[in-house]
Amino acid sequence: MRLALAATLVLAVALPQTARVDPAKLPARDSHQGILVACDPYQNPDRAKKAIGKENPLKVGVLPLQVYVRNSARWPVAIALDKIRLEVNLPGQGRDRIEPLDPGEVATMILHPKQPNVEVPRQRLPLPFPREGAGKKWRNLRDRLKSLSFPASAVAPGSTAHGFLYFDLAGRYDAIRYARLYVPDLQFIGNSQSIMFFQADLGGAGSP
Repeated sequence: MRLALAATLVLAVALPQTARVDPAKLPARDSHQGILVACDPYQNPDRAKKAIGKENPLKVGVLPLQVYVRNSARWPVAIALDKIRLEVNLPGQGRDRIEPLDPGEVATMILHPKQPNVEVPRQRLPLPFPREGAGKKWRNLRDRLKSLSFPASAVAPGSTAHGFLYFDLAGRYDAIRYARLYVPDLQFIGNSQSIMFFQADLGGAGSP
């Protein structure tokens, strides 16, 4: 009963969405067990401006990465969004795993930019981004970035969820060809079958 109720709540939150592109045709993708994970980097300034607006993450070295999860299985699938990483493996520098940024962090970086480092990835610092009493401009930008973010921690059967995750690359967008999206923690709701991790290689992905 409890599991059925949880599935009902998930289905109420993760409503089906209509994607403008077919994620199965994107170069950066991985699929198995009825689940497709794909991503599309928006490193082109004109493209990012059109999708997000004049005040967009590219201005401060942050990559907006459009992420798609298509669920063709029989059960809802839960996604641990906080476990997702952008893995960057630069030649001779080893592998780094970059966490996605909170929309509030990104808004602060855009409105209060600092001199970026030259290395990839930049160390994530505890940014004192505004909460209570924040200015209207910050709130509006945070809300816009949040509205464009990946929308749900679960995806219903027959649905495709999509939205941006934001990764700090310190402006080194040439590192994208050495990057891959790592999605390690997915779980079927109502079925004990385990799901393997997903790795979508951005090496062949390009933004027109």
